[in-house]
Amino acid sequence: MGSFVQRNRATIVCAAVIALLLAGLALWASGARGAGGRLVALVHDGVGQVHELPLDTDATLEVTTSLGSNTIVVEDGTVRVASADCPNGTCLHEQPIGEPGKQIICLPHKLWIEVVPEGENGGEMDVSLVEGSEDVDLVAR
Repeated sequence: MGSFVQRNRATIVCAAVIALLLAGLALWASGARGAGGRLVALVHDGVGQVHELPLDTDATLEVTTSLGSNTIVVEDGTVRVASADCPNGTCLHEQPIGEPGKQIICLPHKLWIEVVPEGENGGEMDVSLVEGSEDVDLVAR
């Protein structure tokens, strides 16, 4: 009977360890999205400013520089370009983004949008690489 009790204890201990590991994994995964799991859209404009828009709050941002104007809309946890006065407007036809690692780039306006966990700085776009590309829009994923 002693070995039966020891096996049951071992099973209970193993189950408890697995439950703790799963709980820790779930907590780590939720923390990977930033404080409270909040995501933000970083809108980098053509003059070097960065505008931060939380994806959990619907909002509209007008970005106007000497290169042109864009209207950025956050709704339902995603961000998109709603209007742009660039020549071909390719960025207007792109799907809204709402996950880290996704970007929308409007080359004529040297404007780009990325989604990152709140508190992170995000990446970089080297605008010197797109100088002279006023007739081109690009979406990078």
